[in-house]
Amino acid sequence: MSKYSQKTIEYFFDKYNVTDQKQKEKILLHITDTIYDYNMAVVSFEKSKDKYKQKQLAQEIDELEEKIKEIIDEAKK
Repeated sequence: MSKYSQKTIEYFFDKYNVTDQKQKEKILLHITDTIYDYNMAVVSFEKSKDKYKQKQLAQEIDELEEKIKEIIDEAKK
């Protein structure tokens, strides 16, 4: 099993402790596309049989997760 799996927006809200509904609404506008890209990269990773391609996708997934964290951190300020 892969260490990567598709995640919901609520997963990221829980992970980064976003509980305020107004804050969630504000973040949602900025984060939806990035989470979609994250999940599509995970799907590609799971389907890929090429180890080199998987390595590239793993890096992309990690970068997208970091971007999601940055978006949430910025919005929480």
